[in-house]
Amino acid sequence: MRSPASATAVDETLFKTIGLHQLLCPANRGGYSACFRRALLIVLGLSFALHAFQVPWLYYALNDLQRFAYMAAVIIYGMMCAFKGYVLVTNADRLWSVLGAAGYAYTECGRRDPSWLRRCGVTLSAMLRSFVALSYATLIVWIALPFFVDEFTAIINLDGTVTRYRTTIHNMQFPVPLALYNSRPVWMLIYFTEVAVCIVNVFIWSMFDCYLVTMCFVLNAQFHTMSAGYVTLGRRRARPSPPETPDTSVRMKLNDVESNHYDDLIGHIQDNQKLIKVYDVFFDVVRPVVLVQIGNGSYSVISLIFLISLMYLMGIPVLSAPFLKFICGVISLTIELFIFCYGFNHIETAKSVINFGLYSSNWTEMDLKFKKSLLLAMKMNSSHKRVMKISPNSAVGLEMFARVMNMSYSIVSVLLNSRS
Repeated sequence: MRSPASATAVDETLFKTIGLHQLLCPANRGGYSACFRRALLIVLGLSFALHAFQVPWLYYALNDLQRFAYMAAVIIYGMMCAFKGYVLVTNADRLWSVLGAAGYAYTECGRRDPSWLRRCGVTLSAMLRSFVALSYATLIVWIALPFFVDEFTAIINLDGTVTRYRTTIHNMQFPVPLALYNSRPVWMLIYFTEVAVCIVNVFIWSMFDCYLVTMCFVLNAQFHTMSAGYVTLGRRRARPSPPETPDTSVRMKLNDVESNHYDDLIGHIQDNQKLIKVYDVFFDVVRPVVLVQIGNGSYSVISLIFLISLMYLMGIPVLSAPFLKFICGVISLTIELFIFCYGFNHIETAKSVINFGLYSSNWTEMDLKFKKSLLLAMKMNSSHKRVMKISPNSAVGLEMFARVMNMSYSIVSVLLNSRS
């Protein structure tokens, strides 16, 4: 469990367990060496190449809609995981520096009142551990499934003939004769190749998604902490005024109070700028992945829902092994798509309350200098309009997730009706 005395919202134990801490951390501080990172890039390149090699074989499955939809989802998701891993490795140093924003003492407000970050850490720990457990449970189900289903899988070829392949995890296609493909040594080689690919995919997607969700929640907590800190401006003294002679004490105390409140405002603005810079770096690194993930995740969820519906209509028992395989897959992918949409919705919700916190400060009692600085801070926050969008009018958020789910229902209905 995360130590109660930990000064960060990051679940460090989980990050070390899944390898994310070692991947991002510099080698001189206990992280993976440059050689290990290069080796991981080679593995990711091989995984990408293997999935790309399957693309031409989709042509031969045009008469088998179930096979086509399944393999297209596998190929797209395998390439997506390789892309996520590439982004993690090539931007490890930048992502490590961004992760520092999870520290309670990263801002003066967080040092004084870390309550938002503490709650964020508890929520993240529960959410991410459940997500990782579900991801690896899905991996185990997919790896074990070939031993609990029919020994052979029938695939309809382009010319209408049916070919029976010995069942593996995905039954990836290779240019070998059918008899050789079904021989036990070659079958084992293909099976263990697919096992390795699945392990790499889950390893990468769990690391990337845990990082992305962590930073979305951390930025939300830090923005709320900033807003709460702005509210206190003008309502407390930064330090007590020294005793003075009776005739000058009132004037000097008022000057000290106003000066302290102004210095406090400047400190808050500097912290606000630090958070915006962190958000920009985070945004620049993850934006390409998020945009591709939304499209890829939408297709994968639609494909798996279609396959589950098709299996049900074909009379395959709900408690059978193939059903379990696809249900675990659709649950994992739906949760992943949801947390992508929810995470950025979470950030935008928090950013919108910053100016409200500024306005709620005791600015009406302050001097003109304080008011001008506060107004500039409001303009600074209002001018920062970076939002994760897949189109000019479509931002990544819960509304988009609802549209994807509604669209999946419509598309699956059309596909099922077309088959009948």
